[in-house]
Amino acid sequence: MARRTDSRSRMIHAACELFRERGYYATAFSDVVEESGAPRGSIYFHFPGGKQELARETTARAADEIEDMVHQAASRAHDPVSLIQALAEIQVQRLEASGYCSGCAIATMVLELAPQDEELSAEFDKVFTRWRTALVGHLRSWGVGAQHAVALADLIMAVFEGALVLSRAARSSEPFWNTIKTLITTVGCLIAEPQQ
Repeated sequence: MARRTDSRSRMIHAACELFRERGYYATAFSDVVEESGAPRGSIYFHFPGGKQELARETTARAADEIEDMVHQAASRAHDPVSLIQALAEIQVQRLEASGYCSGCAIATMVLELAPQDEELSAEFDKVFTRWRTALVGHLRSWGVGAQHAVALADLIMAVFEGALVLSRAARSSEPFWNTIKTLITTVGCLIAEPQQ
Protein backbone atom coordinates (compact mmCIF):
# COMPACT_ATOMS: atom_id res chain seq x y z
CA MET A 1 0.00 0.00 0.00
CA ALA A 2 2.86 2.37 0.79
CA ARG A 3 4.22 1.87 -2.73
CA ARG A 4 0.83 2.66 -4.31
CA THR A 5 0.46 5.78 -2.16
CA ASP A 6 4.01 6.89 -3.02
CA SER A 7 3.34 6.44 -6.73
CA ARG A 8 0.15 8.51 -6.48
CA SER A 9 1.94 11.24 -4.53
CA ARG A 10 4.74 11.37 -7.09
CA MET A 11 2.19 11.74 -9.88
CA ILE A 12 0.47 14.62 -8.06
CA HIS A 13 3.83 16.31 -7.48
CA ALA A 14 4.81 15.86 -11.14
CA ALA A 15 1.46 17.19 -12.33
CA CYS A 16 1.80 20.22 -10.02
CA GLU A 17 5.12 21.14 -11.63
CA LEU A 18 3.95 20.44 -15.18
CA PHE A 19 0.66 22.33 -14.83
CA ARG A 20 2.56 25.24 -13.23
CA GLU A 21 5.04 25.40 -16.09
CA ARG A 22 3.03 24.32 -19.15
CA GLY A 23 -0.61 24.61 -18.16
CA TYR A 24 -3.38 22.02 -18.07
CA TYR A 25 -4.04 21.52 -21.76
CA ALA A 26 -0.37 21.28 -22.76
CA THR A 27 0.25 18.54 -20.19
CA ALA A 28 -0.64 14.98 -21.19
CA PHE A 29 -1.05 12.03 -18.84
CA SER A 30 2.00 10.51 -20.51
CA ASP A 31 4.01 13.57 -19.42
CA VAL A 32 2.91 13.03 -15.82
CA VAL A 33 3.83 9.35 -15.95
CA GLU A 34 7.24 10.11 -17.45
CA GLU A 35 8.01 12.93 -15.02
CA SER A 36 6.91 10.95 -11.96
CA GLY A 37 8.47 7.64 -12.95
CA ALA A 38 5.15 5.93 -12.16
CA PRO A 39 4.24 2.68 -13.93
CA ARG A 40 2.55 3.20 -17.28
CA GLY A 41 -1.19 2.70 -17.08
CA SER A 42 -1.25 3.57 -13.37
CA ILE A 43 -2.75 7.00 -13.86
CA TYR A 44 -6.34 5.77 -14.27
CA PHE A 45 -5.84 3.38 -11.37
CA HIS A 46 -4.93 6.25 -9.06
CA PHE A 47 -7.15 8.85 -10.76
CA PRO A 48 -10.28 7.11 -12.05
CA GLY A 49 -11.86 10.53 -12.57
CA GLY A 50 -9.22 11.25 -15.20
CA LYS A 51 -7.34 14.47 -15.76
CA GLN A 52 -9.92 16.58 -13.96
CA GLU A 53 -9.44 14.54 -10.78
CA LEU A 54 -5.69 14.98 -11.11
CA ALA A 55 -6.24 18.74 -11.50
CA ARG A 56 -8.33 18.80 -8.30
CA GLU A 57 -5.58 16.96 -6.42
CA THR A 58 -2.86 19.29 -7.68
CA THR A 59 -4.99 22.28 -6.73
CA ALA A 60 -5.37 20.95 -3.17
CA ARG A 61 -1.62 20.38 -3.01
CA ALA A 62 -1.06 23.95 -4.27
CA ALA A 63 -3.20 25.31 -1.43
CA ASP A 64 -1.04 23.46 1.11
CA GLU A 65 2.13 24.73 -0.58
CA ILE A 66 1.02 28.37 -0.64
CA GLU A 67 -0.16 28.28 2.97
CA ASP A 68 3.14 26.72 4.06
CA MET A 69 5.05 29.37 2.10
CA VAL A 70 3.23 32.18 3.94
CA HIS A 71 3.93 30.62 7.33
CA GLN A 72 7.57 30.01 6.41
CA ALA A 73 7.95 33.66 5.34
CA ALA A 74 6.16 34.87 8.48
CA SER A 75 8.58 32.92 10.68
CA ARG A 76 11.35 35.18 9.29
CA ALA A 77 9.31 38.38 9.50
CA HIS A 78 8.44 40.88 12.21
CA ASP A 79 5.95 43.11 10.39
CA PRO A 80 3.95 43.26 7.12
CA VAL A 81 6.83 44.74 5.12
CA SER A 82 9.33 42.07 6.17
CA LEU A 83 6.67 39.42 5.45
CA ILE A 84 6.41 40.65 1.85
CA GLN A 85 10.21 40.69 1.54
CA ALA A 86 10.48 37.12 2.86
CA LEU A 87 7.67 35.90 0.57
CA ALA A 88 9.38 37.55 -2.39
CA GLU A 89 12.68 35.85 -1.61
CA ILE A 90 11.01 32.42 -1.51
CA GLN A 91 9.13 33.06 -4.76
CA VAL A 92 12.04 34.47 -6.71
CA GLN A 93 14.31 31.62 -5.66
CA ARG A 94 11.86 29.13 -7.16
CA LEU A 95 11.36 31.28 -10.25
CA GLU A 96 15.08 31.58 -10.95
CA ALA A 97 15.77 27.90 -10.19
CA SER A 98 13.14 26.90 -12.78
CA GLY A 99 14.66 29.07 -15.50
CA TYR A 100 11.63 31.39 -15.28
CA CYS A 101 9.24 28.55 -16.13
CA SER A 102 7.61 28.12 -12.72
CA GLY A 103 5.25 30.80 -11.49
CA CYS A 104 2.18 30.56 -9.27
CA ALA A 105 1.09 27.00 -8.51
CA ILE A 106 -2.36 27.48 -10.07
CA ALA A 107 -2.36 30.68 -12.14
CA THR A 108 -1.96 28.93 -15.49
CA MET A 109 -4.80 26.52 -14.72
CA VAL A 110 -7.04 29.35 -13.48
CA LEU A 111 -6.63 31.20 -16.77
CA GLU A 112 -7.32 28.05 -18.79
CA LEU A 113 -10.08 26.39 -16.81
CA ALA A 114 -11.95 28.83 -14.56
CA PRO A 115 -14.11 30.32 -17.32
CA GLN A 116 -15.70 26.98 -18.28
CA ASP A 117 -15.27 24.64 -15.31
CA GLU A 118 -17.33 25.66 -12.28
CA GLU A 119 -16.13 22.78 -10.12
CA LEU A 120 -12.45 23.54 -10.63
CA SER A 121 -13.11 27.26 -10.41
CA ALA A 122 -14.49 26.69 -6.90
CA GLU A 123 -11.33 24.73 -6.04
CA PHE A 124 -9.14 27.55 -7.32
CA ASP A 125 -11.09 30.02 -5.19
CA LYS A 126 -10.37 27.84 -2.14
CA VAL A 127 -6.64 28.15 -2.82
CA PHE A 128 -6.85 31.94 -2.90
CA THR A 129 -9.06 31.91 0.20
CA ARG A 130 -6.47 29.89 2.10
CA TRP A 131 -3.69 32.20 0.88
CA ARG A 132 -5.71 35.25 1.96
CA THR A 133 -6.57 33.72 5.34
CA ALA A 134 -2.93 32.90 6.06
CA LEU A 135 -1.84 36.43 5.16
CA VAL A 136 -4.65 38.05 7.16
CA GLY A 137 -3.78 35.98 10.23
CA HIS A 138 -0.20 37.23 10.24
CA LEU A 139 -1.14 40.82 9.36
CA ARG A 140 -3.62 40.86 12.24
CA SER A 141 -0.94 39.56 14.62
CA TRP A 142 1.08 42.69 13.79
CA GLY A 143 -1.83 44.97 14.63
CA VAL A 144 -3.42 45.52 11.22
CA GLY A 145 -7.20 45.96 11.53
CA ALA A 146 -9.50 43.25 10.20
CA GLN A 147 -10.85 44.99 7.07
CA HIS A 148 -7.49 46.59 6.33
CA ALA A 149 -5.80 43.17 6.60
CA VAL A 150 -8.14 41.62 4.03
CA ALA A 151 -7.56 44.50 1.58
CA LEU A 152 -3.79 44.28 2.08
CA ALA A 153 -3.83 40.51 1.62
CA ASP A 154 -5.68 40.88 -1.68
CA LEU A 155 -3.22 43.58 -2.79
CA ILE A 156 -0.25 41.35 -1.91
CA MET A 157 -1.74 38.39 -3.76
CA ALA A 158 -2.57 40.43 -6.86
CA VAL A 159 0.86 42.07 -7.03
CA PHE A 160 2.72 38.79 -6.57
CA GLU A 161 0.68 37.13 -9.33
CA GLY A 162 1.32 39.99 -11.74
CA ALA A 163 5.01 40.27 -10.84
CA LEU A 164 5.55 36.57 -11.53
CA VAL A 165 3.90 36.88 -14.94
CA LEU A 166 6.05 39.88 -15.86
CA SER A 167 9.24 38.09 -14.86
CA ARG A 168 8.31 34.89 -16.66
CA ALA A 169 7.74 36.93 -19.83
CA ALA A 170 11.02 38.85 -19.45
CA ARG A 171 12.93 35.77 -18.24
CA SER A 172 14.43 38.03 -15.62
CA SER A 173 13.90 38.75 -11.92
CA GLU A 174 14.15 42.48 -12.50
CA PRO A 175 10.42 43.12 -13.17
CA PHE A 176 9.55 40.99 -10.14
CA TRP A 177 11.79 42.95 -7.78
CA ASN A 178 10.80 46.33 -9.25
CA THR A 179 7.16 45.49 -8.60
CA ILE A 180 7.75 44.05 -5.12
CA LYS A 181 9.81 47.08 -4.06
CA THR A 182 6.89 49.32 -5.03
CA LEU A 183 4.51 47.06 -3.12
CA ILE A 184 6.74 47.24 -0.04
CA THR A 185 6.82 51.05 -0.22
CA THR A 186 3.04 51.21 -0.70
CA VAL A 187 2.29 48.83 2.16
CA GLY A 188 4.72 50.69 4.42
CA CYS A 189 2.79 53.92 3.74
CA LEU A 190 -0.62 52.26 4.14
CA ILE A 191 0.14 50.70 7.51
CA ALA A 192 1.61 53.97 8.75
CA GLU A 193 -1.69 55.76 8.07
CA PRO A 194 -4.40 55.82 10.75
CA GLN A 195 -6.90 53.04 9.98
CA GLN A 196 -10.58 53.87 9.66
